[in-house]
Amino acid sequence: MTNSKSEAKNRLHAAKHSHDKNARVIERLQSTIEFYTNQLDEIEKDIKTTVNADKELSGKIKKVATIKCVGVMTVVKIIAETGGFFLFQNINQLISYVGLDVVENQSGNHNGKTWISKKGNADIRTALYMPALSAIRFNEKMKSFNERIMETHTYKKQGIVAVMRKLLILIYTLWKKNEEFIPDYKWRQA
Repeated sequence: MTNSKSEAKNRLHAAKHSHDKNARVIERLQSTIEFYTNQLDEIEKDIKTTVNADKELSGKIKKVATIKCVGVMTVVKIIAETGGFFLFQNINQLISYVGLDVVENQSGNHNGKTWISKKGNADIRTALYMPALSAIRFNEKMKSFNERIMETHTYKKQGIVAVMRKLLILIYTLWKKNEEFIPDYKWRQA
């Protein structure tokens, strides 16, 4: 539904900036966007109602959502897509399932580029993308982590993918331990 709304927005933009503008087409596209917006709002309310009906589930999701820049709906989507991490014994299985595992291109003396496999769940990668961008901008720890990655890598997206992976690991760990996020965790242990 979100993709359909984006398509309608793109069509509206094209219709407004075309040489031969048609007011009826623009009105229909605006009503379509309004329809999608209302439907998405209702779906989000239904999801939140369903989650809040189960106190244990709601409590765990709220604990995980204490990660700065990760919202409740992001956590809900990841938990729904992974089945509550039920089938994963370790983080590497989860990273591979999502498609954020690194593939190396090397053979003998040849060392080529590395990339993420993308063989996993694209919906989870999509759900993590915007929180990663937000975390790079507003979360000081993730911002410094991204800067460290960018010192050795040339493409901006490599840092974003690294932050996505870090957020996924945080979500998995907090879900399994049923704990809230502690921003200064390393220092509190010492």
